Amino acid sequence: MKKLLGAVLISFGFLSGVASASPEAPVAGTDYLTIPQQPLTAGPGKIEVTEFFWYGCPHCSALEPTLEKWVKAQGKDVVFKRVPVAFRSTFEPHTRMFIALTTLGKEAELTPKVFNEIHVKHNYLLTRDSQADFLATLGVDKAAYSKAYDAAGAPAMARKESPVDLANKAWKDYKIDGVPTIAIQGKYLVSPATSGDALQKQGKPATTEQQTFDAALKTADSIINQIRAKKM
Repeated sequence: MKKLLGAVLISFGFLSGVASASPEAPVAGTDYLTIPQQPLTAGPGKIEVTEFFWYGCPHCSALEPTLEKWVKAQGKDVVFKRVPVAFRSTFEPHTRMFIALTTLGKEAELTPKVFNEIHVKHNYLLTRDSQADFLATLGVDKAAYSKAYDAAGAPAMARKESPVDLANKAWKDYKIDGVPTIAIQGKYLVSPATSGDALQKQGKPATTEQQTFDAALKTADSIINQIRAKKM
C-alpha cells in the first residue's frame, strides 16, 4: 500500500509549499483552472464549493483541519459538499465508505477519524469488513453500515446509475486528475498543486505543505468574492 500511495502521489505531481499565499486577484490558467460550466445543485443565490478527495490521499488528510476551519468561516451563501474520487478500481471501497457514512449521517463527524486511521495508524480500510470493524469502535452499527456500503454500489429504483457511478461521473465531468481539488460554482478549479506551482513561477522559495493549502484557499476566497460581486 505504501508503494501504491507513493506512485499515486508522483502521478499527481504535487508540489511542496511556497512562501506566500496566492494573489488577491488570481489569474485563470495560472492560479486556478477553468472548465465548462457544470450543473449546480446548491440553488439560486448560493455559491457551490465541492472538494474532490480520496480517503487514501495523504494531502487530503493533511488539508482536512485547515479546510474544516475554512468551511466554517464561509458565509451562509456558500454550500460545501464533497465528492469521493477513485482513480483506480481498487480504491472504490473508499468511495463506498464515504457514501455509506453520508447515508448514515456520520460523514462529517467521522471523516477526520477515518483519515487518522488510514494515515496515522496505517489501517487502510480497503474492504467492507475492515471498515465495518473499525467504524464499530466508533459506535456505528455493523449491519447498518454493511447495508449502506452495499447500497452505494447498487442502482436506485428510479435510475440505472449507482451512487458510486454518480460520484465517478462527477469527477470525470469536472476533469479531476489530482486530489485534493476544490471546485467553485461548477467552473473554477483550485488546488494546492496549482497554487504552489503558480507561486513558484513567481520566484517564491519552496517551503511547507501548509502554505500551499493556505495559498489555495486564499485563491478560493478571491474567486468566491468575485462571484459575489458578479465579476466572474
